[in-house]
Amino acid sequence: MYRVEAWLPACIDSLCGQLDDSVEVVFVDDASPDGSAALATALLPQARVIREPVNRGVSAARNRLLDAARGDYLWFIDPDDLLEPGAIAQLKAVIAEHRPDLVTCDFRVFDDGPSTTSTKPRHRHITSFDGPAGMLMADVNQRLRGLFARGQFHPWSKIVRRSCWPAGLRFPEGRVFEDMAVYPRLALHTPRHVHVAEVWVAYRQRAGSLLGHLDAKRLDDWTAALDGLATELPPLDDDTRFEIAHFCARTLLRARRRRQQLGGEALAGLRTDAERFDHSSPLNRRELRSAYFKRGRWLRALQWWRSA
Repeated sequence: MYRVEAWLPACIDSLCGQLDDSVEVVFVDDASPDGSAALATALLPQARVIREPVNRGVSAARNRLLDAARGDYLWFIDPDDLLEPGAIAQLKAVIAEHRPDLVTCDFRVFDDGPSTTSTKPRHRHITSFDGPAGMLMADVNQRLRGLFARGQFHPWSKIVRRSCWPAGLRFPEGRVFEDMAVYPRLALHTPRHVHVAEVWVAYRQRAGSLLGHLDAKRLDDWTAALDGLATELPPLDDDTRFEIAHFCARTLLRARRRRQQLGGEALAGLRTDAERFDHSSPLNRRELRSAYFKRGRWLRALQWWRSA
């Protein structure tokens, strides 16, 4: 919690009717200057509120929650978002039936302010996984391919068995795109996966959010998120390798376009971004270009050929 007093009551209200003794709720007050901590205690007395003496950012707060939580499953909910009615009951049913290591769900985006249908719909259903729903999956190719095809690595759409979380895997402090640095790697350690094609979380898109403006520093964080992933991957089939490489290529191209828009010091990161692609993608640049042609994606192949 940091400067979320205005939105926190709605978040807590969305939780209250779904809680019982089997659900633990933990808040981290990241040295917020407002009354978020007191409000959380007043509105949800059974919750634990951890107060940090200094503000260290969302990654440090999530790492603190990782260490503090005692439940068998971990689910990060941002304090300005909403949990949809019945979500916890549905999660419990999935756990009882399948005992999964990873549960993924869909979410919706809603705007916290004026919106027009021509620019940004007020409610949008976002699918977090490209693959079957409601069944237990154990194939690492299916899991990684489905996650990278959608590219939705947000914490709120993933519930993880805490025993699967590697001790050394933590959110990188002082960086944004911290979820993209963690969840693709975490998926390597969650062999029993169930996707639920239902909206369980409402993500509030509000003005002034951290990712509302991509400056040079945030671009560095973006391309650094998957740096080194290529060496961490197990043997994978061609389709999965392609989907991961395609995701890495899209990140590189988008970062490059943004750097060119910014100009100046932002351009200094172009070389580093390209090197990080080489360290992240399971296909090198020539292999990816060939894969685009093989799949009949001619425009993408030509675009990649020019830029790479």
